[in-house]
Amino acid sequence: MSTNKPQIPLNKPVPDNSVVLEYLNNVLGDEEKRELEELLTEDELMGDAMEGLKQLKDGHEAALISNQLNRMIQEKIRKRRKVKLKSISFPLWIILLITTLLLLMLAGYVIISKLP
Repeated sequence: MSTNKPQIPLNKPVPDNSVVLEYLNNVLGDEEKRELEELLTEDELMGDAMEGLKQLKDGHEAALISNQLNRMIQEKIRKRRKVKLKSISFPLWIILLITTLLLLMLAGYVIISKLP
């Protein structure tokens, strides 16, 4: 069994919540409906998600679930960015400290070597 996490492409088009709700309530225009269905056939995961949303009895319930999932995803993304920033700033701090110490040692050597 693979332990790799699935990678979500950043440039992948995702339909807006209002478009999805209009599609589920059958009020979406023909052209928009066709574009959304093409998108669903191209992406198996998104198609499965839409099938699950169709099984919900109330469109309002689907909107609540969607908003909750979006908040959870955004929160995880923010946490990962904070972890990355912390891991990047620590080695940079060490490098600056070591560089400063080496320059001070070099300056001390030059000053001491010029003394009579």
